[in-house]
Amino acid sequence: MLKKIILALWVFPLLAEAQQAYNLTLLSHFNDTTLKRVDGDQIWSDVMGWKDTVKNREYLIAGSTDSIYFFDITNPTQMVKCDVEFGHSRNAINRDYETYDHYVYCVSDKSSPLGALQIFDLQYLPDSVHKVYDDDAHSINTHTLFIEAASKRLYLCANSYRPAGFRTMAILSLENPESPTLIGELDNSQGCPYTHEVFVQRDTAYCSCGNNGLFIYDVSNPQQTKLLSSIVAPYPGNGYNHSSWLDSTGQYLMFTDENQGSPIKVYDLQQFSAPDLVTYFNSHPNALPHNAYWKGRFAYASSYEDGVYVYDMVSISSGKTPTIAGYYDTYPLNSNGVYNGFHGCWGVWPFLPSGVILASDISEGLFVLQASPTLGLNDANNTQVITHVFPNPFSETTTISFSSPIKQNIFVEVFTVQGQQLWSKQTAISPDQHSIELDNIPKHANGLLQLRITGENFVIHKTLLKQ
Repeated sequence: MLKKIILALWVFPLLAEAQQAYNLTLLSHFNDTTLKRVDGDQIWSDVMGWKDTVKNREYLIAGSTDSIYFFDITNPTQMVKCDVEFGHSRNAINRDYETYDHYVYCVSDKSSPLGALQIFDLQYLPDSVHKVYDDDAHSINTHTLFIEAASKRLYLCANSYRPAGFRTMAILSLENPESPTLIGELDNSQGCPYTHEVFVQRDTAYCSCGNNGLFIYDVSNPQQTKLLSSIVAPYPGNGYNHSSWLDSTGQYLMFTDENQGSPIKVYDLQQFSAPDLVTYFNSHPNALPHNAYWKGRFAYASSYEDGVYVYDMVSISSGKTPTIAGYYDTYPLNSNGVYNGFHGCWGVWPFLPSGVILASDISEGLFVLQASPTLGLNDANNTQVITHVFPNPFSETTTISFSSPIKQNIFVEVFTVQGQQLWSKQTAISPDQHSIELDNIPKHANGLLQLRITGENFVIHKTLLKQ
């Protein structure tokens, strides 16, 4: 097991090369080195999670060169392999997947033979998954996909279809989730001839278009998409624009360029027609960020040979560079400060309700990580807040008590496991013992709930049980 070493944030750049983990702890790991390798050392590609809200279980979904793997990680210290389903293509460098309701949609790219769009029904887990769709009419090669649940749409990026057609981005309806139908495509004459990845919120698509840059479209009419704005060279580390993600407010857009030494960028979208660069950052000057996701005040990045990095984004509104809140090196094989391209951590997934963080490494396998209670804190500031909830489980009310070394404002929220906010309160806590009563939770909201406490330098997640 890798040794956990805690450092004050300001000395991190000087000592990071000697460290393998900071504020992230390994809970479980899986690898199968007997699987066929392609493109050098490639076994695994992307990873994501799914929560079964009916059975109250969590799962990890990942792709190997030949298959899609399904693990029960309800107990995150014990990964239980539930099922392995062959991909339509058995030699794929790239697999990608997105969940919708109790289905997962899977595509592949850079594969031989050609692939297809596959849909698996997850509701029978942990026993097995059921394949309900496997057809190449919409996809024989698709680099990535994205599902916008509110509009029930599936977006296929860099999409080749039978027999020899190509769409920079296909738009499909999921009104019938087991039988997607094509309803439109991105107009590739408006700046983006190739969409590598997309992030969609409501009717706005943020398309990462490789060397062309990042283009933002109105996709409300999928048969007549309209260009709204763009971010094109020159910008810091501009190169192969890879992927993007919005913060929860929709004001800030974060994206990566898949080039050695190119930093992660954040742009302010308040003036939508003219996005404004706010900040840029990287794990190390020569590192290669791959995918980056925003959750709350933190950004989570898969950084190839540097592994998983977590950044505290709380100060970007004032133009400050994000601080490194945590990291875990999934690929300790490269020498300190030496970077050799496309090896190491491919994907990271921070969105499971339990708070565990999933990661995939091209050659080193699948990881389930846990953030320490001090994630995002500078230990030297001694700002750790300790919380207790009693009783838990509870029926009508429960009390949250706080112990804080400094006076600070906090925001307390309670959510269902589906993410619906049930209760919130803003209050101040101080070095004196302080508590608040959690009451007036809707009577129908029984079962597992998620408690989130956000302070000036911390976020705490806890699980509640209302009976």
